[in-house]
Amino acid sequence: MKLSGRLRRRAVSGALLGTVLLAAAGCGSTALERAHARGQLSIWLTGYSWQDNTPPGSAIVSHPVLHREAGGTGTFADPITVAVSGHDATMAWPAGTRFYLPSVKRYVIVEDSGASKAPSGADGHLDMWIDGQGGTKTDTDDCMDQMTSEHAPAVINPPVGLPVLAGPIYAHNTCNIPPNADF
Repeated sequence: MKLSGRLRRRAVSGALLGTVLLAAAGCGSTALERAHARGQLSIWLTGYSWQDNTPPGSAIVSHPVLHREAGGTGTFADPITVAVSGHDATMAWPAGTRFYLPSVKRYVIVEDSGASKAPSGADGHLDMWIDGQGGTKTDTDDCMDQMTSEHAPAVINPPVGLPVLAGPIYAHNTCNIPPNADF
């Protein structure tokens, strides 16, 4: 993966700071602390659903890796599909790149493209598949609004074993995001 100089410096300095802080504490670290030391980003997190995918009423993805269609449960073994900015060779992150999103407690994987460019100050844009088949556009839009954040934390290339709330973001007419999620 090719990172811009600013993003590379931010990832390296974040990793170094996390390592220094853990060493200064003189104690073991949790899996989440180790993940933060490995490269936490501040991303623009949005969602897309069955109702607003291209084409609407489908789960088609442009760069399948683990899933033939958008999906996933959010575990490390079955991450949820995300779309990133760009298309084909200009994608912000290559297909197959994994992230961990602490705010929704899910692992995600790049399998789609076409997300809009991130706003200034964000390290990138992850447009997360929420599913929503069987729900209304109003309900899925409301769920996506609840999880949208211009500065959501994201750990790139995360380790296995971080806390997970497994399952789709929107299912059975319910928006399944953690209570008190820090967006």
